[in-house]
Amino acid sequence: MTDVVIWENSLLSWLRALITFVGIYLFLVILLKLAKNRFKAFLKKNDKLSSSYILTFLDHTKIFFLLLLSLYIASIWVFLSEKPDTYLKTIFMIVFWIQMGIWVNHLITKFIDNRNLKGTNGEDKTTLNALKTVLRIVLWSIVLILVIDNIPGVQITALITSLGIGGIAVGLALQNVLGDLFASLSITLDKPFIINDLIQVDNHVGTVEKIGLKSTRVRSLSGEQLIFSNSDLLNSRIQNFKRLERRRNLLKLGVLYQTTPEQLRKIPEIVKNIFSKYEDITLDRIHLSEFGEFSIQFELVYWVESSDYALYMDVKQKILLEIFEEFIKNEIEFAYPTQSIFIENNGKINSLTQ
Repeated sequence: MTDVVIWENSLLSWLRALITFVGIYLFLVILLKLAKNRFKAFLKKNDKLSSSYILTFLDHTKIFFLLLLSLYIASIWVFLSEKPDTYLKTIFMIVFWIQMGIWVNHLITKFIDNRNLKGTNGEDKTTLNALKTVLRIVLWSIVLILVIDNIPGVQITALITSLGIGGIAVGLALQNVLGDLFASLSITLDKPFIINDLIQVDNHVGTVEKIGLKSTRVRSLSGEQLIFSNSDLLNSRIQNFKRLERRRNLLKLGVLYQTTPEQLRKIPEIVKNIFSKYEDITLDRIHLSEFGEFSIQFELVYWVESSDYALYMDVKQKILLEIFEEFIKNEIEFAYPTQSIFIENNGKINSLTQ
């Protein structure tokens, strides 16, 4: 066997290479099949997301990649001249990068599909599918560049330079559109608000109707539709009222300076008794806060244990009416803007209140 020479290698070297090729290929195929079966059985019992990604990786490992990998490893047993060796390395690297592209492509698809299955609405699915398309385009563009870079004689630097110049021109032309697109992806993934949320942007308040690829549509309280570009929306301060767990209210009660100290001391007790009747209202504090220009000021803070604005206003109305009734019963008068004018007449000072 050592005397027979084929393409500068002995028959024994070719035999070793063949055995290595067949052995490694069979080993990889069997290992891949066992791993698939193991992860499928594991998923049936545990249904872990990480395992599903590994199974996706294994399912899309191509036979032609295993063949080329086995062939490339087996080539260590034989001596190849410069051209065949270059061709083999080139083909292997091209197949390797294509296989990498296939793996990442299906992992991206798996990730987006999993997000779509988590109860997302139609607008979210549209945005996520747009994200999938963008990521796949970027991925295969990178794979194409890497494949071309491994072809002997091709000057990838000049190609990348020309693509870079073209990319800058396209990027400048589509700057606003791309900004809104990526803002839409940010809204979809980060979820500062979702469909049917009541939000306030600057002085505009409304309910989110649609989150598109370029703009978000909000139905205002007065009925008209407000359209915000996604990039402008993310650059604004957004108040999301839908995520309120409870509402806080601050009331200021002003009583006359003619109110007696005993009546002043009684006001916190009156307020506390009123709030003790309600389970869905929490009194935070009631204090005499200051002596104003024409009234003695009390500050009342309470929480309505609900985000419902209609309920919040109903509660406020009840509280104000009961306070008004109790003040009348206890002869406590609310203050109103007054002015006192003092007139000196023959050494006597008379006051006139307006």
